Amino acid sequence: MASSLVISLITTSTLALTFPVAARALRPGSPVAPRAGRSLRLATLAVVAVAVAAEVYGRTLAPFGGGPLRGLIGAVRVSVLLLFGCLLLVVVAELLGRALGVATWVAARSRMLPVEYVTPVMESRRALLTQATTAGALAVGAPVFLRGGLWSRTDFEVRTIEVAIAGLPAELEGLTLVQLTDLHLGVFTGYREIGAVIDRVEGLRGDLVVITGDILDHNPRHIPEAMRALSRLRARGGVHAILGNHDHYTGPAKVAQGLRSAGIRAHINGSMSLGPDGASGRGLILAGVDDVMAPRIGTGVGPDLAAALRGRDPDDPVVLLAHNPVLFDDVQHRVALQLSGHTHGGQINTLGVAGSLLPYVSGLYRRGDASLFVSRGIGTTGPPVRLNAAPEIVRIALTGRTTRAS
Repeated sequence: MASSLVISLITTSTLALTFPVAARALRPGSPVAPRAGRSLRLATLAVVAVAVAAEVYGRTLAPFGGGPLRGLIGAVRVSVLLLFGCLLLVVVAELLGRALGVATWVAARSRMLPVEYVTPVMESRRALLTQATTAGALAVGAPVFLRGGLWSRTDFEVRTIEVAIAGLPAELEGLTLVQLTDLHLGVFTGYREIGAVIDRVEGLRGDLVVITGDILDHNPRHIPEAMRALSRLRARGGVHAILGNHDHYTGPAKVAQGLRSAGIRAHINGSMSLGPDGASGRGLILAGVDDVMAPRIGTGVGPDLAAALRGRDPDDPVVLLAHNPVLFDDVQHRVALQLSGHTHGGQINTLGVAGSLLPYVSGLYRRGDASLFVSRGIGTTGPPVRLNAAPEIVRIALTGRTTRAS
């Protein structure tokens, strides 16, 4: 819970810093007038007080699914993004305004106009540009951000991909795995949202269901209800899961125990062999490892593929469940396919910027005979918004022949 309170502090501090800047940029008149200054300080204090209350409630006391205050909690988190975006706009507008002011000064001085005339013109033009740029961008961007981002948060896609597995036994040709990841069960992914996902999973009739981490968002109080919801998941070859970094924030032992109580097999540096129709047997290994951030968080040993595969036939191909895709660089020599999540596809992937920041964002990657698939997942972290990163359920068919996606 300490990490949740730290995040709440960061969130509300951001509001406290950005709200006055945005208000001054958008409010006409002199921002230094005493009355205006007092009003702005009072407004800032009111906004921060509401934000503190909503964040602390959302991260400690809010029921599974968020309860009646879910909208307020979401509004606080979305406001942080919007105000931070506004701050960036103000900076850009200020720079443009200063450039315009310099141009005005040069033009005026070339006409031999006095400095006392030039300075007010420069300042008024700079203020007008700041207000116009910020207000215009927010007037256009905020509705697009809110309508598109909030709507796409629950508008999940169902994808089917086919992945080649070198050495896949003929009797396992066409074996299907349905991957879920980054559910972030809690305030914004409750019974309604996860129920719709499970309904779609049931219709896909996969041989196995695999959940690649971040099952809970952060609150251990939500574990019983989250596992009650997940207990509906069924597959002939069972439901299998690993832990992600948020499960470690929640409490890995409690999450793993909850998974077992829901009939879900947790693989924490462990594995099993699969036979025809997903039954136990020889020929294909399903392995799962701990999250790479576990040692840093201080709640786990981290991924140990050697321990997970101890006693297994080294000639059997391996399908590895690993929450963070960065592990692929270290294990690709030993796995045929790694299934990951963690990235949310960027979640707010404006202009595809996530692709320039992360080595693996979403989709299928190939390195020789090894494949990595990174799913955009289901839930959200922080603000309940997705842009250019729709949530998804993925059905993966294994083949010994070719690789193609649709």
